[in-house]
Amino acid sequence: MKKLLTLIVACLVFAGVASAQSDSFKSFRVDAGLLYAIPGGDALDAGVGYYLNPKYHITDNVLLGVKVEGAVMGSADEDAFDVSAVVSYAVTFDYYFNTNSFRPFVGMDAGIYALGSADTEFEGETIVSMNLGSKFGIAPKVGFSYGHFDMALQYNLIFGQEEGFDEFNYMSVKVGFHFGGGKK
Repeated sequence: MKKLLTLIVACLVFAGVASAQSDSFKSFRVDAGLLYAIPGGDALDAGVGYYLNPKYHITDNVLLGVKVEGAVMGSADEDAFDVSAVVSYAVTFDYYFNTNSFRPFVGMDAGIYALGSADTEFEGETIVSMNLGSKFGIAPKVGFSYGHFDMALQYNLIFGQEEGFDEFNYMSVKVGFHFGGGKK
């Protein structure tokens, strides 16, 4: 099923690229930046991460791309600390509302999230490390670009998590820059 979905998405992307192109912007751009992660569950406090997102202008307002993103979230108290990591590989869609220097947008990412966790207790010297596998997820987003500066708010919703591991859903505040993709 995953291979079929990947093939369908690839065909749609390549068909769109072959038939459409932006009139006002250079075709290709790469977004890169850092993020602050706010976990959805109570087990973790906060985290940091990165993203890299090559994109292609299908039209002046529509960009399609692929993204790799990683976030490490954790919490600590007197007796223990917990660390969880999420790495996602996704197809991205962004819709920009105008072609000005300040460009607000909405979008959606969909892809695979690799999940992992490590728990440590200081007194008992217990270390538990779990690879929780890969899950499908979506990530709606809203943000803006100003020149080559980008800022976005995105919620990563990961499906099929085991009970008690919902802390992998997280809100991210992203700050970064894009290279290329400027006005022609």
